[in-house]
Amino acid sequence: MTISGISVDPMDEPEALLARGMTLPPQPEALLALQALADSKDPDMREVAEVISRDAALTAGLYRMARSPLFARRTPPQTVEQVVLLMGLPRTLALAQALCLQASLPGEAQVLARFWARSNAIAQLAMLVAQSLPGAHRINGDQAYLAGMFLDCGVPILMQRFPGYCQETGLAGQARKWADVLTEDRLYASDHAVVGFLLARHWRLPDFVAQAVRFHHEGGRLPSRSIDTLVSILKLAMHLYASEMQLNEGVADLDESQVQEGLDINATEFRDLVEHVLEQYRGLEH
Repeated sequence: MTISGISVDPMDEPEALLARGMTLPPQPEALLALQALADSKDPDMREVAEVISRDAALTAGLYRMARSPLFARRTPPQTVEQVVLLMGLPRTLALAQALCLQASLPGEAQVLARFWARSNAIAQLAMLVAQSLPGAHRINGDQAYLAGMFLDCGVPILMQRFPGYCQETGLAGQARKWADVLTEDRLYASDHAVVGFLLARHWRLPDFVAQAVRFHHEGGRLPSRSIDTLVSILKLAMHLYASEMQLNEGVADLDESQVQEGLDINATEFRDLVEHVLEQYRGLEH
């Protein structure tokens, strides 16, 4: 890739994007505090609940998520501490990162509402796929959900950096159209997958999750088995979303054999997986 006529090594690309004036939202203080607690040897769940309680929007969001069909338990939580205890710290942190991401990216409200509705649907599908996978290469469902939420987060950042983004890429007025990385690369010498990777890394997501965001439009063998598996999960989630929404844009076409290889399943297992995931997804309230 070239930027302003200068050849840039792919691994140096994120730094080159920063040099071009990309603005990455900082992590909210509550999220930084939660990550510090998660990194400690013996995190105190009461302290975790106290950190969350100091952020009204985060508290409301986690209550909503904890009571949603995807995450709900038989007895709904009544306090923040119960939310944390029921979901556990890893899931609480993942959901907090997803909620903070939505609150941190600026943009036109109507456009962002459609964008996040789509992102959340893909994240739900990715989580259901991950939880339904057999074999030794299963990815944690919460990490798959987080990857789905960060999947296209580079789009709002590009929209902010380049005011003509929607018009120039053909997205204006096309709420159902997918962002095209080839068009982005041609126009801006960067794309939403790389920008999303940069933000995921900046927010200290697990490296393989950040790398999956970066490579989710790529084919062929990827740097590690976990990245390959997660990218395959994301591709299947995007495909299922496109099919459910009756979209005809790009991602509706899926290389099933490549995804089967990435998920380490055969054709019969793939068909069973798709049927099972769609049955679960359709049972959720949308």
